[in-house]
Amino acid sequence: MGLWIVLPVLAGCTETYAVAGLFEAGHDPFFGSVSVGMGQAGTLEVASQSGRVQCTGASKVMQLPSGYSGIGAQGSATATCNDGRTFKVDFIQTTESGGRGQGIDDQGNVIRIYFDLSEGLARSMLDQHRLNALVQ
Repeated sequence: MGLWIVLPVLAGCTETYAVAGLFEAGHDPFFGSVSVGMGQAGTLEVASQSGRVQCTGASKVMQLPSGYSGIGAQGSATATCNDGRTFKVDFIQTTESGGRGQGIDDQGNVIRIYFDLSEGLARSMLDQHRLNALVQ
């Protein structure tokens, strides 16, 4: 998140990122979007790759780093899915354009998300996570 993104967030605007993630218990990837803004509610909308599971919820940036970079910004998102599960994810911005998060659903299963202004980069981060899991 560069200066051009930090300034709108500080001014109360929202930014929309592509999301790629994984429900680790079922190894079911999901894709969608998250919008965030400092101190205001944003949205989270994701669906499994098959389209059977759809989740919607709210997101919020809770803390911005000091300085002119958005790297280190932190927030959270909660969602309810059409299969009945709910989850919460905490996230951190790790690059100028995106980051990652981890959370848990109401059944104790780990959820991982990757987000970026570029859908291709978000999907690449998820693919890299999946490859790393295979070689461990």
